[in-house]
Order: sequence, then structure tokens, then C-alpha cells
Amino acid sequence: MEGIRMKDANGFYVDVSQPDVPLNKDVPTIRMNVDDFDEAYQLLLSRGFRNYYGDRIVETRTSKSTLMIAPSGFSINLIHHIRK
Repeated sequence: MEGIRMKDANGFYVDVSQPDVPLNKDVPTIRMNVDDFDEAYQLLLSRGFRNYYGDRIVETRTSKSTLMIAPSGFSINLIHHIRK
């Protein structure tokens, strides 16, 4: 994934990225950092969101994430940062 991270004077970030998966259109997405990935994932599923990758969750040694899509097309990049 390629990306640019911008930070304002108040410490808030805006990321612009190009994912590694092919998309047929631009997808504005909000990143949602959570403490409990599984709980947030289930909450979004119960609200009608679906996992863009099917059942796949991206797990690395520092994070756990996936892209969740609402029935309206709104998307949330759900992520849990693993702190050691």
C-alpha cells in the first residue's frame, strides 16, 4: 500500500492511500482505531457492515485490521494496534 499521512497543528491525521487490492472506484474511508478488535468487528457486522475481504482479517505483529463496508457503501478501516 502506498500512502501519505498529513498532520494538522492539533495532532489530527488524515491519510491518503492507495490499497494493494484493485478497486473500481475511489473509496473514502474512516480509520477507526479500537482497543478490542473482535468486539468492534461484531458491532459493525450487527449494524449491517460486511468485511470487504470476506472473512479475511489482516494480522501483523503490530496490528489487526480489515475494511468494513456499510450497505450504503460507507467504509471503515477497522484497526487494533498491538502494543508490546
